[in-house]
Order: sequence, then C-alpha cells, then structure tokens
Amino acid sequence: MRNRDQLNEKSGDYFDRLHEQSEKEPDIRDLFSFQLQRLAGLSTRIAALSIRPKYGITPREWRVLAVLKYLGEVPLQELAKHSGLLKSQMSRTVSTMIERGYIRKTANPQDGRSILLTLSPEGLALSRSILEDSFERNEAMLATLSRAEQQILVELLRRVTRTSSKYYHELRNTASQSDLKSLEEE
Repeated sequence: MRNRDQLNEKSGDYFDRLHEQSEKEPDIRDLFSFQLQRLAGLSTRIAALSIRPKYGITPREWRVLAVLKYLGEVPLQELAKHSGLLKSQMSRTVSTMIERGYIRKTANPQDGRSILLTLSPEGLALSRSILEDSFERNEAMLATLSRAEQQILVELLRRVTRTSSKYYHELRNTASQSDLKSLEEE
C-alpha cells in the first residue's frame, strides 16, 4: 500500500479529522458509517445513470436480478435478506419484474403460503449484460487504487461486513419487539 501521506492526500481530511478530534468537536463526517453511506448513495446514483438509460431498469431491480442469479430459486424473504432490502420493498420490486417477464414465480412445495422466485431466460440474459457493465463501473470507481489496494479494500470491507453482521445480530437478540417491528417498517 502507498504510504500514509499519499493515502491521506487522496482520502480528503478524514484521517486528519480523526487525529484532530481532541482539538475539535467531532461531527458526523468523522463516522465510518456516514462515509460508507455516502459512498453507497453515490454508487447507486452512478448505477442509475448507467443502467436506466441503457437497460430501462432501476439499480434496485438490477440488484434483485443479480442476487437472484447467484441464489437460484428462492422464496421472497430469502431474496430480500440477501439483497439488503425490506420484504415490502422486495415484494413491490419483484412484482414489477414478474410483470416485465424477468422473474418467474412458482408455488413453494415446502410452504404453501409462499412462492419461489427464479430468473426467466430474459432476466438471466439481462443480468449477465448489466453485470459486465457493472464491472466496468467498478473499475472506474476504483481507478485511483492499484490492484493490490483494490484487493485489500475488498477484503477489509468483507471483514467489516462480517463484524457488523455479528454486531447487528447481537443487538437484534436484545431488542424489544416494538424496536424490531419499527426496524421492519423503515
């Protein structure tokens, strides 16, 4: 990895602000979670400007197709969990994708109350096309990092995701029913 001074130059004032916290009152910009949320929002806007004009679907719809591609045939709840969407958001998105012929639904033989979802041949083809473009978008977003830095970043994000998931489950296990219900509604 490049030395800290070079990294500091490219990361704006994030490291400086953390170091200077004792001198200044901290604010939301000092939070990793805030920086990550900003990057996620920016990534979604980049995807929207890239995907919608060319393919006519939203980033959320693309995510559903891509996740369903790697999961195969699954119930709606499982698709929502892996996509990072609420079940209500997933239900609306999937309904649209079924109407457009990208997703097929079948009865779930193990649970008569739910359905199983899978990509149609058209959905699979669309997913593959957008995935190819998405790798190009990722390369553009990571262009200032060397291959080694990109690999380190991906590994660090995976580690933070695992730790965050563990922390979330700990919090969830101690949360009240009303807090859990409000979480599902957000």
